[in-house]
Amino acid sequence: MGQLLPITPPAGVVANGTQYSVKGRWVDSDLVRFQEGHLEPIGGWQLLSGTALTGGAVRQMFAYRDNGFDPILAVATDDKVHTLYLSNFDEITPAGFVGASGSGNLAYGFGAGPYGEESFGDARTVSGLKKKAINITFDSFGEDLLFCSSGDGKIYRWQPNSGSAPDAAGAVLTNAPVANTAVAVTNERHVLALGAGGDPRKVQFSDQEAPTTWTPTATNLAGSIILQTQGSLMAGVRYKTDMLLFTDEDVHRMYYVGAPLAYGVQKVGSACGPLSPRCIVPTGNFIAWLSENGPVVYDGFVRQLPCEVHDFIYDNLNSNAHELVCGGSNSVNSEIWWFFPTTEDDRNSKYVIYNYQEKVWSVGELERGAWIDRGAFDVPLAGDKDGFLYEHERGTLSAASGIGARKPFCKTGPIEVGNGDRVAYVNRIIPDEESNSVGCVSFAFKGRQTPLGTEYDLGTFNIDADGYTDCRFSARQVQMTVEGVTDRSWKLGQVRLEGALRGRR
Repeated sequence: MGQLLPITPPAGVVANGTQYSVKGRWVDSDLVRFQEGHLEPIGGWQLLSGTALTGGAVRQMFAYRDNGFDPILAVATDDKVHTLYLSNFDEITPAGFVGASGSGNLAYGFGAGPYGEESFGDARTVSGLKKKAINITFDSFGEDLLFCSSGDGKIYRWQPNSGSAPDAAGAVLTNAPVANTAVAVTNERHVLALGAGGDPRKVQFSDQEAPTTWTPTATNLAGSIILQTQGSLMAGVRYKTDMLLFTDEDVHRMYYVGAPLAYGVQKVGSACGPLSPRCIVPTGNFIAWLSENGPVVYDGFVRQLPCEVHDFIYDNLNSNAHELVCGGSNSVNSEIWWFFPTTEDDRNSKYVIYNYQEKVWSVGELERGAWIDRGAFDVPLAGDKDGFLYEHERGTLSAASGIGARKPFCKTGPIEVGNGDRVAYVNRIIPDEESNSVGCVSFAFKGRQTPLGTEYDLGTFNIDADGYTDCRFSARQVQMTVEGVTDRSWKLGQVRLEGALRGRR
């Protein structure tokens, strides 16, 4: 028996730096995750309904339960609002609702291009002007759904049990401010209008337990606060006993102080605003989001999250469509997923996964416009650019809609198996793989004799029934790609090469 050479990188993809600086690490992946140090495929997904929702791409989702504990799913597409309630999909778009269609696209027409571009007097077909992003936010007040589009600035209310049947459409919330950018509800059950009245720094709140009472008096707790910020309010997210208020520049903590002021505000982070309201992801113990400089977390303090896939995100991100970036929690697997558009797309086409228990990353390609965690529903739900909704973590990848011929894989950077004048002569691969049948994983190797030398193919190998895989190749450094099947579950642990270190002669 020859010498055993362990070649398995530590868990997690590292997509930063140069090729040789990531030697001995995983550097690329698709459709895989790391759990307890093992490499395995992500779960599959199934259509929630065979019919696409009307109104364009899915932009936002929200799930909660009514007073009878029946789940309610609210979905905003480009131009419509829908609910899934008591097994029925219904469109509840209010009259006058302005959706997010075309949000973030470039503006064309007269005055849009640089001076002297194209013919005088003609509408421009090129542009450097970006349309203002329109965002849609949801929250619940008891069993009632509240939503707001920054396009029309109104707060709407939809009641699942206002009479003998759910409301046919959302209606403007009585007495609520107008020209708002977002809506949220505090733990104390005050409704918040963010950017109220067109002031991007103003937070106005209703009286406690009274969503239609907005005028402050000596006997109620309605009121307003003006943030000290250069940013514009984007979203409010509950965190433990507080409400975090996000602008495009900074983050503020809104905390309850009781009568007569109701709330106080403290800035907790500067120069860390989210790329979009939809990339803010609450988990049980912290909130995370993508800023212009990288991932950020708040767990009582705002801090930068170490990110080993920073280059994968920000080298590929389409900055003209950053309001499309979305994220969500997959709590069963202790993961946060973020989806983002690339420089070649005006839709989210790539993703990163952060496992916050093991503090490792993986990357891949998947088109999703919104994501919510399990809770009201049994599994995470997501939507795409065509208006379809999916149940994730359902079965294996073989039945995943739209996956085609793709297979889960993970690729390493250079792995040194020889040194100096010593070259590894390999005759066997011994993997630590767990599955319910043989042949779930294959290994492809490429080799070099020097870091900048010619790369050559060393072959692709499948695991034999006895757990040993015969091979024959020699190299000073190798690059390994692990590819798995889609119709079975598998896990990969340590991989070792059996061989000998010798001189080249």
